[in-house]
Amino acid sequence: MPLSCFSSVLASLRGGAAAAAEDDAGEEGTAALLRRRLLVGEVAANLEEEVGALERALAMAVAERAAVEARRLDAEARADDAEARVLAAAEEKDARVEELVLAAVEAAAKRRQIRVLELQIQAVNNMTSKFRWY
Repeated sequence: MPLSCFSSVLASLRGGAAAAAEDDAGEEGTAALLRRRLLVGEVAANLEEEVGALERALAMAVAERAAVEARRLDAEARADDAEARVLAAAEEKDARVEELVLAAVEAAAKRRQIRVLELQIQAVNNMTSKFRWY
C-alpha cells in the first residue's frame, strides 16, 4: 500500500473518529437540551401553578374586600342611625327640660297665688275674729 493510500485511510479514520466524536457530542448536546427542556417545562408548570394560586388568592381577596366594604357601609348606616337617634333623644330631652322649666315657673306662680290667698284668708280671719269679740 502506498503511503498516500495509507495517509488517506488514516485521514478517513480520523475523519470518521471526528465525525463519531461530533455525533457523540451532538448526542450529549441533545440529551442536555432535552434535560433543559424538561427543566424549563417543570419550571413553567410550577409558574403556572403559582399563577393559578395567586389568581385564586386575588379572587378571594376581591370577594373578601367586597364583604368588608358591605360591612363597612352597614356599620356606617348603623352609626348614622344611632347618631340620628342620639340627636332625636337630645332634642326630646331639651323639649322635656323646657316643659319642666315652664311647669316649675307655673308652680312658682301658683305658690305665689296660694300665698296671696292664704294672706287674704288670714286677713279675713283676723277681721272676723275682731267682730266676734264685740
